Amino acid sequence: MSIKPIILAEDNDKLRRMYGDMLEAKGYQVMRASDGEKAIGLLHKIASPQLIILDVMMPRMDGIETCKRIRKMQGLHNYCPIIFLTALDNPETMLECLNAGGDDFLMKSAPMADMVERVQYWTRQGTQEESGERRKKAIKELEEIMAEAEEVGFEAETDDADDKAAMNELADFINAQSPFGKDDHMLCHFGYVVGLVNASYAKSPKSAGAFSRFLRNLIYKTSCIDRKEIDALLDNYERVVTQSQFQQGWIRGRDDAPKVKLQQQCKPNAVADQAVAAK
Repeated sequence: MSIKPIILAEDNDKLRRMYGDMLEAKGYQVMRASDGEKAIGLLHKIASPQLIILDVMMPRMDGIETCKRIRKMQGLHNYCPIIFLTALDNPETMLECLNAGGDDFLMKSAPMADMVERVQYWTRQGTQEESGERRKKAIKELEEIMAEAEEVGFEAETDDADDKAAMNELADFINAQSPFGKDDHMLCHFGYVVGLVNASYAKSPKSAGAFSRFLRNLIYKTSCIDRKEIDALLDNYERVVTQSQFQQGWIRGRDDAPKVKLQQQCKPNAVADQAVAAK
């Protein structure tokens, strides 16, 4: 059936033998490797296999790193599909596989018939043209799942109805106002949100962890900051608040606070006041 071989990298001897034997019984030629480095070594023997199957968790070089290196080696001209095998049923792992350059993933707990079906799909002609769009769609879906999980996680962490109501009202205000110009720095956006929360919501969470969760989930409800950036901003909060762009945004957020229709208003949080005043 197959003209070009399939490379199968799996560190578990039993699984590697089972998957390999099954695919060979279906007519495929299978080149087997026990880790990522050996899989890359096989690419020196055959530069363009029909398909590469990588276990996510392997010694010496895991599947994610192996995939990244293979994509660099192959470039655009020798592109071939890569399927990941994973025992980790979580969207974070699946998203990491796709972002590394993988085309698909399959749970090890899935029926063997699913493995055959995926291999048959990815070894037929024309799948390379479809892979880019499939990957983009899958990445978007996984990112949405993770965002929903973050929000659900926050909702589970707090039963404070005031926090939930305030977050929704603040998000609605930011989305309706669109207070940022196209030339505004990201730190200005972040400072605006912090200033707005501090100055408008009397019960804004006081502990660092609770305040970070509040900000993260508030920003997730808006489009004012790229979600990929928010964790870095929160992790470096003490340094960020001393930046001039943050302070400019914070002042604007504080000044807009009276426009927010929350039940309670208060003067800005003392910690944030001191940080800005220090400059």
